Amino acid sequence: MNDIIIDGLSTVISLAVGGLIGYVVAYVTGLRAIRKGMQLILRASLNDMYIRFQQQPPTADEKQIFEEMYKCYEQLGENGVMKVKHETVLAMPETVRK
Repeated sequence: MNDIIIDGLSTVISLAVGGLIGYVVAYVTGLRAIRKGMQLILRASLNDMYIRFQQQPPTADEKQIFEEMYKCYEQLGENGVMKVKHETVLAMPETVRK
């Protein structure tokens, strides 16, 4: 009788551990995809702002928004191209618009 209980518990524990490992792998893989997608969206937005700032200098508020977005982007890694553009935007003179 004890052997049946031990075998049953062993099976249940094996299934639970396998399911947990599968869940963790799926979760981590999903997070990577979300991070990559967010990185691409932020890069595109930052690049659009950079191009617009080349034509019309940014206001202080726009530079602040650019800076906040860049900090989020920077946390995601692999930001070599945007680093130069970030430094360029920070060095741009600010304008006042009404």
